[in-house]
Amino acid sequence: MPKVASPFSTRQKLLFSLVLLAGCWLAVELACAAGLWALARYKNLEYQPRLLAELKRALQPPLARQLADPSTYILFDPDLGWTIRPDSDKAQGRSNSQGLRATREYSLEPPPGKVRVAAFGDSFTHASNVPAGFTWEERLEEIDPGLEVMNFGIPGADIGQGLLRYRRDGARYRPTIVLIGFMSENINRMVNAFRPFYFPRSSIAFSKPRFALEGDRLVLLANPIRSLAQYRELLRDPDRWLPRLGEHDYFYQRSFRRSRGDFLPSVRFARIIEDEYLHDPVFARDGTYNTRSEAYRVSLRVLDEFYREALARGSLPILVMYPYRSDILRRRDGKPVSYQPLLDDLRRRGYRVVDLADGFARYDPEATMARKDFYHYPKRGNRMAALWLHDELARQGLTRPAGVRAAIAATRAPEP
Repeated sequence: MPKVASPFSTRQKLLFSLVLLAGCWLAVELACAAGLWALARYKNLEYQPRLLAELKRALQPPLARQLADPSTYILFDPDLGWTIRPDSDKAQGRSNSQGLRATREYSLEPPPGKVRVAAFGDSFTHASNVPAGFTWEERLEEIDPGLEVMNFGIPGADIGQGLLRYRRDGARYRPTIVLIGFMSENINRMVNAFRPFYFPRSSIAFSKPRFALEGDRLVLLANPIRSLAQYRELLRDPDRWLPRLGEHDYFYQRSFRRSRGDFLPSVRFARIIEDEYLHDPVFARDGTYNTRSEAYRVSLRVLDEFYREALARGSLPILVMYPYRSDILRRRDGKPVSYQPLLDDLRRRGYRVVDLADGFARYDPEATMARKDFYHYPKRGNRMAALWLHDELARQGLTRPAGVRAAIAATRAPEP
């Protein structure tokens, strides 16, 4: 059968294909533009990446101060990210030669007949914004002279940094009890590698190590900046350094990541869908932790690792939950605290947990302290925290060495 010649030339076919493709692309862009309108109108979701220029302006002053002032209270640390400068006496606190918030020195061996308690965590463990003599650690010693309480808290840190400090600095002091502090906001820090990405106006302009999950395995991602010389390079060339620092940073990926195609509705629509529906946010819609998020899963695994290591080294681990001001008010109003899913998981697995929200509810049932504007607990809050911790230690028979030894012998690492 003879072939019928096509009425269209190859050039015409190519032109038709290009027109059809352009029409399809235009239809996709119009559909995505409609999707963007619907997300903004009904879900209050918009693609609004923050400008790195804003971050660079906010970053310059605090980092320049840290590099220029050799006496700052917060000190660069290549392993932890930052720590407390030894022998410092500033408004933020007073430290001893071992870099602990303290007005005295400690021997490596616990004092005979005393229970040595070592507390690890962030600024709530450090008891920032209260003067010497009013931290909950010092208050706890006043309540019970049979306790010696060491303050390893680091302002701005997460509990992953607390674990690293325990491994490097804390374990050698052979604490009888290890308090593992977790403030409700800390979950955000667990997926942050450069603090200004999360808190651009922070006075701490350092990077830090963070833990991550590779399958079911917990891995440590080392501090991406290992020297002050590299920080000086960051100041000179932030455009080169910031994307590198953001490689493993949740907040960089969500808030600062831009592309040249952002002018296209399809690109903006895809970014919103990815961020909101494919990458689980840290908090659920009701304000509690999202148990599917990376931040939650990493937090749970790090707490588990810390608990097991302390127990393996002969100490009794106790998790201490610090409610933020909003959590205290939620508890007063009969609502779950933001960290309720984590608290439930920890208790279900058999961990020893002290929730300071219980203490505040007992000693301040009307939440009068939380109705005042504060970030860290004031003197009264530190006093209540000490009272509740002592109540819990006494209830479990943990205020004397023999009682702690018996508890350690009877404690097994919980099932994951």
